[in-house]
Amino acid sequence: MSRANAPTALFRAAWLAGLGLASLCTARSAHASITYPPALAEAIAAQYPTAKVKCVPQCTACHLTTAGGPGSMNKFGLTLEKYGLLSANHDLVAPALMALGAVMPPVDTDGDGVSDIDEIIAGDSPSLAAPDGVGQFCPDIKYGCGAHIAAAPPVDRLGLFSAGLVVLSFAVVRRQRRRAGPRRAPK
Repeated sequence: MSRANAPTALFRAAWLAGLGLASLCTARSAHASITYPPALAEAIAAQYPTAKVKCVPQCTACHLTTAGGPGSMNKFGLTLEKYGLLSANHDLVAPALMALGAVMPPVDTDGDGVSDIDEIIAGDSPSLAAPDGVGQFCPDIKYGCGAHIAAAPPVDRLGLFSAGLVVLSFAVVRRQRRRAGPRRAPK
């Protein structure tokens, strides 16, 4: 490569590094909503005041994982969607729960012979058939000396991509400098 092309390659590498650094500063989308579990707890308390459930359920009440998010609904979450729950609108939790409770014959999502509403009132999971779902609507999971399980953070793909751009641009700059050879002082 000639020395005439070196500034162009350095410009490209600097542009890649700038793009990578700029993308590190962009906002990332949230993977979970903190408004749905409290809305579900409020709907249960309002519609079923005698329910044993007196906690804010985890995201796993309706999702397959604690990360939540669209596309990860468990059986009960899919049932609530069928009865009117939509993503990005936690105000629809109570109407969906009310519609689910009004259906005849009662809905039994997990097929264990107990309706979803009766399982929620008892504190059991409507997604897990008995005996696995007993007491699992609001599980109090602890390990060791009272530690609670925390959700693993989602993989930050944008951050990984940005870091890769920065590393790539520095590699391009280093390669260009090696090809250009040692710099000689002007005479």
